[in-house]
Amino acid sequence: MNTIIKIAWRNIWRNKRRTFITIASIMFALFFAIIMRGFALGAYSNMKENAVESYSGYVQINKKGYWDDKNINNIFTIDKGILDKVKSTENVKTVIPRLESFALASTGETTKGVAVMGISPERENEMTKMKTFMKEGEFISENDKSVLVAEDLAKYLKVEVNDTLVLYSSGYHGTTAAGLYPIKGIVSLPTPEMNMGTIFIPIKEAQNLYSAPNMFTAIALNLNSVNDVDDVISDIKVFVNTDEYDVLSWEKMNEELLQMIEADNAGQLIMIGILYMVIAFGILGTVLMMTNERLREFSVMISIGMQKYKLAMVVVLELIMLTIIAIFAGISISLPVGIYFYNNPIQFSGKEVEAMKSFNLEPSMPMSIDVEVFAYQALTISIITLVAMTYPVIKIFTMNVVSGLRG
Repeated sequence: MNTIIKIAWRNIWRNKRRTFITIASIMFALFFAIIMRGFALGAYSNMKENAVESYSGYVQINKKGYWDDKNINNIFTIDKGILDKVKSTENVKTVIPRLESFALASTGETTKGVAVMGISPERENEMTKMKTFMKEGEFISENDKSVLVAEDLAKYLKVEVNDTLVLYSSGYHGTTAAGLYPIKGIVSLPTPEMNMGTIFIPIKEAQNLYSAPNMFTAIALNLNSVNDVDDVISDIKVFVNTDEYDVLSWEKMNEELLQMIEADNAGQLIMIGILYMVIAFGILGTVLMMTNERLREFSVMISIGMQKYKLAMVVVLELIMLTIIAIFAGISISLPVGIYFYNNPIQFSGKEVEAMKSFNLEPSMPMSIDVEVFAYQALTISIITLVAMTYPVIKIFTMNVVSGLRG
């Protein structure tokens, strides 16, 4: 066996031109497959992360039916003992109370319907990193009677820091909710829809505005990892009355987003399937060229006594070695590209920005550098190459040695 391996290795480098052509074809095929899939998975991961960390959280506790009917009257109080148990649940990092509703925001003659999010500022920042989104002004505190305004909304209303907003809405059980609030800061949110119509207000002031003292629309939970979601939900359902409360995972709260990702992923898989077909024909063409160039060589080796199965093993080992070299080369040239675009996402401009915002997509495209991006593409290319190996093997076992020597 060692002799066969040595022969295969020497054969690879006996014709360097052919070797480099074969390695290059597999290497660039892998490179393009990794880049294409990496950008797709990076975009999906970015959308999920924005949805979870900028709004829904990994898990939410709501009043039964609230998620399907987000009405200010469909809110709840929660027993402090239950809240303490939620806080002490394993893998729960932060418990984030919220009171969300809608209002008309007005400045002079300009009015727009907005989402009003009553938040606990410091706890909210632990999950959503809101302080990093600050564009102007200062972050709000628990006892403030001021608001943060999303950047695109501020542009629409033509307001700046220290201007005053009028909020007018309907409060709990039909009470009038109205107030004047100075703008303490402007935030640029990663989710376009939220950036076009969201106002943040300290939760105590939101409860006062909507006449809902000590009441919440949601208790959002920040976890150690997305992999902990199912375990945390199971633990919470032990002491939370599921007839009164819903305990929802981020997947349940973002069903529309996940459906959109699945539909786009199906189209992406069709595109990458077409790419693999092109790759397969390219690799097969290279193997055909390599095999037909060596028919006389194969005939000579068989005629001097080398058994066909050993010759086939040599050729298969050659292709395996070439594939391994090409895969390492392909990953080596694609990894720096992946790292660069992971840290420096492609930023869209011009008409593309408005088009992406209309679909509630952040106008940037990072690249995923998860191990699976590289492993799956390398595995697929390896399988294609292994299938292509059947041609030289069949050719060796069926070849006419006399015709091969004459050729």
